[in-house]
Amino acid sequence: MIENVMRNMGGVAVFGIISITLFFAFFTGMFFWAIRLKKPYLTSMQELPLDCQENPPTQSLNLSDKNRL
Repeated sequence: MIENVMRNMGGVAVFGIISITLFFAFFTGMFFWAIRLKKPYLTSMQELPLDCQENPPTQSLNLSDKNRL
């Protein structure tokens, strides 16, 4: 049944072409973005999870937060 509906619709092939074009454009853009990343930025992002362990965040709980625990 779905095949008959798709065959009778005109211009369905355009949607396939558009979706493939968007797919390749997105991943091509991501590829070039990844290549253009600078080394200092990558190093700072690499050390970010470790930085949190050395300097743990200090948060003070107010009275309303203590009641929830």
